[in-house]
Amino acid sequence: MTSRIARRVSRRHRRGQALLEAALGVTLFVSIVAFGIHLSEVGFLSLKVQEAAVSALWDGTSGRMHLIPVDYGKAGDSMRGAAANAQARYSDFKGLSSAAGGGRITQVFTQGTGMQVSCTMGAGVGWNGAVLTRPVYRDNGGTSCGAQATLSAWRFPRAFLDDSQGGLYQKRNLDDAVSRMQVCAVGRPVGGGCTGRFAMLVDDWGLAGELESPTCNILMQDQLIPCTNMAFHAASWSTYTPTSLPIPLGASALAEAALFINPLPPTALAMVGLGMKEQTFWISAAGEEAANFIQVPPLMDPISRIWPTTPGSLIGVTTAPYGMAYANRMKDGRCFLGLECD
Repeated sequence: MTSRIARRVSRRHRRGQALLEAALGVTLFVSIVAFGIHLSEVGFLSLKVQEAAVSALWDGTSGRMHLIPVDYGKAGDSMRGAAANAQARYSDFKGLSSAAGGGRITQVFTQGTGMQVSCTMGAGVGWNGAVLTRPVYRDNGGTSCGAQATLSAWRFPRAFLDDSQGGLYQKRNLDDAVSRMQVCAVGRPVGGGCTGRFAMLVDDWGLAGELESPTCNILMQDQLIPCTNMAFHAASWSTYTPTSLPIPLGASALAEAALFINPLPPTALAMVGLGMKEQTFWISAAGEEAANFIQVPPLMDPISRIWPTTPGSLIGVTTAPYGMAYANRMKDGRCFLGLECD
């Protein structure tokens, strides 16, 4: 009987110990849950800061990058505009609307404010390309975007069961000195600012926009306005010209010596005494969607049975030099193209 009573008392003591441990554990668990909620919100909002920077980086690529071959500074304007747009949309850390946000977001224990997004050029990730193409296709050094914001503890329990001198806990849950933190899209803040940024190459020098997208319908070769796409023609001509300098001019010199006239069609260069040479730039096709893409060669005259390139032919304006050269040689004893003159 005595041993049975002793066992009951022992079980009663053990149950009391478990209840006390549970009570103490619950008080600690309250702080753990509060910190868990706060830290999870900090992690979520930190990702939104990163998302704002990446959004600006990719949105900027949809803007105008250049005006070939004159202006390559438009990429900076497009990237700065994308940064301003991203900052407005992510001011509430959501970015789900095209309208500007409210400037802050408030969650259970965390408040986010002060979203700042910026994009700059000259990030050091440029590519200059080939030496001969650099006068036309100029590098902008790439772009980089970054973002930063301030996260603060909001209605977070600073103290718990430590009001009295004999309180259960002697340390505060959260000091005011660490209740605010600055978060960056990349890395940690240094000296109160965020130096880490996402960098990317921009502008592939492709033809784009209203001025660069039309088909280069040929108006007249080697003129001030040779086709309906000035940007395309200027880029092609400027790239071709440096590479054509080593081309020898012996063939045209021989032709002029034999014919006393340049047999190639007259162009704008002929007006300044240069005429068409081996180095002359020539566009031979406009594009698949152009009506004049298929360039029909001149056919033989059905009446005279003479080809336009036949020596002595005067058919058409562009073949007149053949006829004049032929007449010039014929008057001196019927010598032409290597035949001995009388």
